[in-house]
Amino acid sequence: MNITGLPFPRPCLIFLAAFVPVASAALTIDAPTNADCCPLNLATGTGFSLGGWLYPEVNFQSAFGTSTAEEGALAVGHHDPDRNGFTIQNVELSLTGKFGPDVLAFATYAAKVDLDNHWADEIEEYYMIFKGLPLDAQFKGGRFYPQFGYQQTLHPEDFVFADQYLANGRMIGDDSLALYGGELSFPVLRALPAGWKDRFYVAFGAVPEKDEEEGAEESEAPFPAEGALFHDWAATADYTLTYAPRSDTHYQIGVSGAWGDNNAGRQTQLYGLHTEYLWQPEGLMKFNSRSNTGEYVRWRSELFLRQYGSANEAGAHRDLTDFGAYSEVSYGLPGGTLQAHLRGEYVSGSDAAGLDERWRTSPSITWRPSEKLPVLFKLQYNYDHSPQFGDEHSIWAQFSLTWGDCCALTR
Repeated sequence: MNITGLPFPRPCLIFLAAFVPVASAALTIDAPTNADCCPLNLATGTGFSLGGWLYPEVNFQSAFGTSTAEEGALAVGHHDPDRNGFTIQNVELSLTGKFGPDVLAFATYAAKVDLDNHWADEIEEYYMIFKGLPLDAQFKGGRFYPQFGYQQTLHPEDFVFADQYLANGRMIGDDSLALYGGELSFPVLRALPAGWKDRFYVAFGAVPEKDEEEGAEESEAPFPAEGALFHDWAATADYTLTYAPRSDTHYQIGVSGAWGDNNAGRQTQLYGLHTEYLWQPEGLMKFNSRSNTGEYVRWRSELFLRQYGSANEAGAHRDLTDFGAYSEVSYGLPGGTLQAHLRGEYVSGSDAAGLDERWRTSPSITWRPSEKLPVLFKLQYNYDHSPQFGDEHSIWAQFSLTWGDCCALTR
């Protein structure tokens, strides 16, 4: 993360400077419509494109609330609400380019205002996707979030809840794991019965360097937990099997793995198991967790097991293991205006790594005033419990704006 004191950061200016002339040129070439997918609505960005091939997207998330804990003490994600009052969680500008049916490009710039009131920003992802390869394969190359279960690949505007999940923040880091490299995906089983499909993802690349944040406190634990996070390089793999007995229902189960060097100069292994049940009477092809406007039920869970080698400045070594899990249930009420969510989470503790054992329960309600507007509101309560810090309570009201075309790249 680059942290600057500029009121409007230089990377954002560069992004806009590149965007404006391209947008102007594209608008003179073709009308900004995409009638084959969605009707044009300038209020939401639905159906809007520049020249029929360039799709801009703007996202903004901000939370207002309070917690009984100290500011930032319970946050595990870079974009989490972390202060009493307002948190500017996410300001994101994205562009998707479609160069034919099988070639796509995507780039996104994201920022937040941190606890020191600095603008913390980075170009989170920029990559190209090549589809239509032999054996139904697909290749992604650039800087990207590799597939690992469900939550790892999501940006804040796609989160069901207003904050990052405990296990993801603990096992992967305050941001999703990013790689400079490539990812190949393809189906493994070629003769599955009707209603069944699978997909295998494998990725390898360099892990971006992360700047130390101002004001970050050094851990006094014998083997600091930061040493377990991936560093230098990582490889990932994900396999998911889907069964859809009807057009309105599917079941998924999958396994994931990640291996690589860590910040302690040793290695980390991370393994995951993910499952999902989804029902939507209007048909699964119409389901979109970000902008769904119909009735649905989804139950999603992930389990994580991490084994890693750690070391300290005294030269001592130790092998450590920790565990994390979450399970969440979502129900979209008929009409699509209201959604109700419930999440339960757990991460194990480690005295050697300075990690607290922690439980969290989070009920949440999402309200979308109208499908003709690009905004939604979330109200979320967190109950945290730990043998180390006791009970804490937090409540957050989040405002989210997502402007862009529904036919653009689904990350």
